[in-house]
Parts: sequence; structure tokens; C-alpha cells
Amino acid sequence: MPRGKGRRKLRRDDETRELRDVSSQLETVNSAEIVKFSDIPLSKKSLDGLRESGYSEVTEIQREAIPLALQGRDVLGAAKTGSGKTLAFLIPVLERLWAGQWTPLDGVVALIISPTRELAYQIFEVLCKVGKNHDFSGGLVIGGKNLKEEQERIQKTNILVCTPGRLLQHMDQTAHFYCDNLQLLVLDEADRILDLGFSHAINAIIENLPKKRQTLLFSATQTRSVRDLARLSLRDPEYVSVHENARFSTPHQLKQKYIVCDLPEKLNVLFSFLKSHTKLKLLIFLSSCKQVKFVYETFRRLRPGLPIMALYGRQKQLKRMAIYEDFCRRSAAALFATDVAARGLDFPAVHWVVQVDCPENVDTYIHRVGRTARYEKDGQALLILMPSESEGMLKVLEEKRIPIEEIQINPKKVFSVTSKLAAFCAQDTEMKHWAQRTFVTYLKSVYLQSNKDIFNIEKLPTDEFALSLGLSAAPKIRFKKESTRHDVCKFDFCGDDDDEEDDEDTELLKLKPVSATELTETEDFFDDDEPPRDNVRKKTKGSAIKAVTRVQAAKKLKRKRVQLNTKIVFDEEGQVLMEMKCGGEEDSGGIDVAEAESGLRKADRDDVDRERERVKAKHKAQKKRKRRHDNSDNDEEKETSGSKKKLVSSDEGNLEQLALKLLSNT
Repeated sequence: MPRGKGRRKLRRDDETRELRDVSSQLETVNSAEIVKFSDIPLSKKSLDGLRESGYSEVTEIQREAIPLALQGRDVLGAAKTGSGKTLAFLIPVLERLWAGQWTPLDGVVALIISPTRELAYQIFEVLCKVGKNHDFSGGLVIGGKNLKEEQERIQKTNILVCTPGRLLQHMDQTAHFYCDNLQLLVLDEADRILDLGFSHAINAIIENLPKKRQTLLFSATQTRSVRDLARLSLRDPEYVSVHENARFSTPHQLKQKYIVCDLPEKLNVLFSFLKSHTKLKLLIFLSSCKQVKFVYETFRRLRPGLPIMALYGRQKQLKRMAIYEDFCRRSAAALFATDVAARGLDFPAVHWVVQVDCPENVDTYIHRVGRTARYEKDGQALLILMPSESEGMLKVLEEKRIPIEEIQINPKKVFSVTSKLAAFCAQDTEMKHWAQRTFVTYLKSVYLQSNKDIFNIEKLPTDEFALSLGLSAAPKIRFKKESTRHDVCKFDFCGDDDDEEDDEDTELLKLKPVSATELTETEDFFDDDEPPRDNVRKKTKGSAIKAVTRVQAAKKLKRKRVQLNTKIVFDEEGQVLMEMKCGGEEDSGGIDVAEAESGLRKADRDDVDRERERVKAKHKAQKKRKRRHDNSDNDEEKETSGSKKKLVSSDEGNLEQLALKLLSNT
């Protein structure tokens, strides 16, 4: 039995023969004959990892995409949700590194980019299971983790699973981090990564990557835009869409239903649905972080009868991962989530996907319902539509070959939670603020949608919606007409961020009760600027707190030479789109300098007049007290002299009587 160098030499010889055999078989592989992973010419280490992880039979996307990727071709893979796209790109990554005999000393050889942290974490877990027999290294680089720890390890990582923002941060801030040896670039959920939300980061990342590389793009709703493909420098890509000619765009085992419900009744219907499905696993989608937080906090107090959780992008990373893993472990629970949970995540055995808010487009709908009915398992989806949304949304679903049927609500099974929410808001100021945020962000999400046939803010019963959230009156949202082709969101905001939230702004709106009739201008935009409040709290010396008026706030701003009443709007590239002058009759939120100065002068005059009156009143009071004092002294002197006279006269009378008595005795 050879030892030391001899054993290593034999192992290298075996790997060389295996690599030669695998390469020769790849040239003649026929995807139509592939049924199991063992039918694909793969390394023994990869096959052992797949078998030990419980993967044996291939799916359609794996059968078509893996051989092409192993041959070094650029691939655009599109397949229904839950069809096994993760292994379709992880296996080629492992095999490419194995064939090139890359080591941790060679740095980054493969990049796998995901739009969300949770999806990146899930990909990394699968990579660790399937590739555990290989010798090269893998790393997870996502936001919310310790940057310095990642910087220490990233240079010795061969396969990097990451999110766009964090990867770009390392490219900018981590010394000696290069991707010169990059062989593969993988974009999971490619259509989402290539859209406007990530365009700046992706463009910057691609500039730092070598052009000679293999690129793999996978998604349930794949992009075929020539512009997107040109950005990635793809070379004659193979488009693999195994379900392109299928009868339906969603899994055949998925049962899809919808109900028509008025906006004020949505929370009642949702709570009633949870009460009647306490033994199942439910994933519930809402349109914004603030809505998720409000519904979670209120339903947690209402206790629907099953564990409830909340997952949204504003949470701390460790908390997000803990919630994700907890929901995966449970057999019965309800998870309220934003679209951060809509793409790629594999939640085991989800029975129902409920969309409380209408998705922005069909692609979002497909990704949401794809969290259930995965890997040939059954699942059900429920879409809640308002009367103003139903016609337009059903039309686009039909055009995209999505089968969905209407079901009716049983009014006897619906519980009303409106009075409970009103009590929560009355008892807890923070709960009231969450309700106000929910109101504003929902209207904002509806207003910003491009498809006005589905999303029409004029048709929303805003007053009734506010009451259904437990508010006594609808917060005022000011609309302003602007002659610009760019939509700008404008709200009146005040307040601070929540402690647990670590991204973006979470401002509280400034409340002004108003009727729904004021929401009339569909061409207007919301106001994001925070106007000076009538009564701002300001800390002074010690523990004393005094109020700062609008006039004082204007005076302070003027001393600082701040340019008032100006709003500058930037695009995603940081370029100035427009500069607007706020204020005037329609915008009462800003501070008018002339008005503030006149107010200051008037306030000064009023102060002087009040001081004069106070001094006069003080002097009058002093004179009055002095007169009273003088009068009281005179009265006392008169009384004293009178009593003395009486005493003298009485004494004189007594002496005369005594003298007469003595004379008579004599």
C-alpha cells in the first residue's frame, strides 16, 4: 500500500482518468435519455453528494440545462416555480471548478448572485450539502452580517453566494479582493436582478468582472431582453424553457382561487380565514413592510389560534434568518410577509398562499403562488381582489394562461375585528401610529402602480379603510399637481424609525383628519417632505422641555441661511431630475420667509404690549396696596387716642367720687 507522495500521486492519476472520461462522455450525452443524476457524466464527488442529500431523479429543467452548462454554453433557464432550478446551476458550478482543479488559493472562481438574503442563504445551504465532498471553498456574503469577518475570509473563497449590494460593497471596500479568475457568473431570479431596482449595482459589478466567462441565468419568469443580455456580455446563449408550451404557467397541481372583497373588509376576511385553518401552514403576502408589521402586531393580540410570524426586509438579518428557519420547521403556522419571501424560497409543505393585496403584475403573482405546490406536491392559493381590481387582474391572468376560479365568502363565518383594532389604537399610541403608516403606505403602493386599469386610487373608500384599521379619521395625504413626467411620492411625515428596522426610511405621517373627497387629483404626487410642525418639542438645559413655535423654527432656519421651500428630486443614478419650489396656497407644509418675518415682527409687538400692560398692572397693584396700608394705620391711631381719652375721663370721675366720700366721713 503506497504511502505519502505515492498515495497522492495515485489519487491525482485517478482524478485525471475520471476527468478524461467525464469530458469524453459530455460530447455524446443525450438529454432525452437522462432520468437520474447518474445518467449525467458527473464526478464521483458530486454524485456522492447528490445521493447523500437525497437527490436521485432529475427534473425537466435539470435534464435540459445541466448538459448545456457542462459544455460551457451560456444558458437562460426558465421553468415553473419549484422545478429544481437551484441544482440546475449548482451542479455545473461544482463540476467546472472540479474540472479546473481550482483551490482556495485561486480566489473567486464562481459568483452566484441572488436578489434576497433569504434566497442566498438557501442556495448556500444546498451548496454545502451537495458539494461537501469537494475540496474547494464556498462563502456567503449578504447584508446584515459582520463585514470585517467576511473581508478576512472572502479572499480564500472559490464559490461566492451573495446579494448585489453586499458584493459591490466588498468590491469597493475590501483590499485585495479581485475577480480576475472568475469562470462562472450565475444570476438566480435573473429577471428581478436585472430590473431597475438593481440596475446600478449590477452594472457596477459587471464592470469589475472579466468578459471571458460563462454566464447562467435562471428564473421562473425569465428575461429575454436584448438590452439585458448585452449588459451581461452573453455569447450565443441557449434559451431553455421547459414549460414554455405548457397549458398553464403555474404548476398543474396548484389549485388557485380568488374572492372579491371590499377594502374595509379585508382584515375581517383574513382573520376569519386564519381562524378556520389553524392546523395548516399559511404564507400571507401584503404589499409593504408597515402593513406586515401592523397586521402581525394586531393579530398577535387577537390570537387567531395558530403561531404567527412576520418576515419583511426591514428587520435585522439575524432575526430574519431565525424567523425563516422557525417557519420551515413548523407544520402549522401563519407567516405574514412582503415580496421578500416571494422569490425562490423553499418553504417545506406550505398548504395555502394568501395574497391579501393584489400583486403588481403577473410575474409577481406567479412567484408568490410558487411557494406552494413545489416538487409535484399539492398546494392552494387564494387571491383577495377588490371590486375595482377584479376585472383588470382577471384579464391579465387569463392572458398569461393562469387558471383561477372564484369562490364565495360565507358571511356567517366572518368575524369582525374592527372594534378590537379601534380599542388597540385608543389604548396604545404606537399601535395607532402603525395603523396610520399602514394607511399611507397602502395608498402609496396603489398610486405608484403603472396599470391604472387595476390600481385606481380614486375608487378606494379611504375613510372606511381608515376606520377598518381602528383609526377614528383618515390621515390626510396631500396631492399636488405637477407638470412633470416623473412621478414623485409626496407625504407629510413625522416621527422616528423603529428600533428593529435597519434599512430605508420608516417615517410616521403627520396626521390631518380629512374626508376621502380630497383625494381627487390622479395626476398629482405625494409629498415626502416633513413640514415644520406647529408645536415641536425641544430639549433645553436640565430636564426642562419647552415648545418651539413655527415662528421660532423659521427664525432658526433663517439664521442658518437654509434655502427654504425647495425640493430636489434625483433619479436612480444620482442625477437631478427637477427642482421644485414648495409653498404657496396649495402647499401649506413649507415655511414662507416673508410670512415668518411678519409673524416675528407681530410677535415682537405683541410681546412689548403685553409687557407694558403687565408693568402697568403691577404698579397699580402696588399703589393700591400702599393706599390700603396707609388707611389702616390712620384708623388704628384714631382708635388708640379715643380709648386714652375715655380712660382719663373715667379715672377723673373715680377720684372726685372718692374725695366726696372722704369729706362726708369727716
